[in-house]
Amino acid sequence: MSWPLHLDVFGAESAPAVVLLHPIATRAEAWRLQIPVLARRFRVIVPDLPGHGRSAALPPGAALHDYAAAVLLALEPLGLREFSLAGLSFGGMVAQAMALAAPSRIRRLVLAHCGAVTPAPVRAVWQQRVADAQAGGMAQQVRPTLDRWFTPDFLARAPATTDWIGRMVADTSVTGYTTAVHAICGLDHIASLGRLEMPTLVIAGQQDRAVSPAVSQALAACIQHAELRLMADAAHMSHVEQAATFTETVDAFLSP
Repeated sequence: MSWPLHLDVFGAESAPAVVLLHPIATRAEAWRLQIPVLARRFRVIVPDLPGHGRSAALPPGAALHDYAAAVLLALEPLGLREFSLAGLSFGGMVAQAMALAAPSRIRRLVLAHCGAVTPAPVRAVWQQRVADAQAGGMAQQVRPTLDRWFTPDFLARAPATTDWIGRMVADTSVTGYTTAVHAICGLDHIASLGRLEMPTLVIAGQQDRAVSPAVSQALAACIQHAELRLMADAAHMSHVEQAATFTETVDAFLSP
C-alpha cells in the first residue's frame, strides 16, 4: 500500500540532504523561514505529511510508524542513501519513528518541541480537540492553537506572521487532523530510543506550554548521543518565534 506525498525540494542535488517535517495542522510551508538559509548548503526536502497540504490522508487508525513509512516511501525516487532529519512537534514524533525504522540512513537528527510518549492526561486533551474540530471545523481551532504555540508577546507584535500560521491550521482537513491526533495519542518510544546512535539535537522552548522543557529533557535522556538546546524566549513554534536563532542552531548542528 502507498499514499502519495507532495514534496518540495530546494538546493543543489549534490549537497547533503536534510528532510524537514512540519507540525500538525500545518504543511511544508511552515518551514519557509528556514529553507532559504539551509538550502545554501543542503538539499532541503520538505514533504506535506499525510493528510496535510497537498498530501493524501492515511486511513483512520494510522500510527506514527505508518507516517514514517509514507515519508520514507516518498523519498525513494530521490535516491538518497542517507540524509539528516529534523522534525518539530508532530513532525518530531514522525522523525523519531523514521529514525527507529531506518537508523542507518539518518546522519543527524533534530527533534524540536516533542516528547517520547503521550501520557493519558494529554491524550484526553487531544481527544477533546478532535471532538471540537469535528463539531465546529478547523477554523475554530485557530485561536486556541495560536495561543498554545506562541508567547503572548509574539502574538501581540507579530499578527501577520501568526495569521500566516493560523491560516494553515484553518486549511487543514478535519480528517487529516483527526488521523494525526490518533497517531500522537499512540506515541510511546521510550523503550526504543536508546537504540539510536546518530548525533541528535533536542530543541525546547522555555515558554512552551504544549511540550514543556522537562518533557524535552526526558526525550533527550532517552537517546545516547543527544544534546538539549533551550530557546529562552520562545514557546512551541521556536522556528517562527525565534527563527534566526533556530535556523542558525540547526544549520550549525547539521553542517558536515
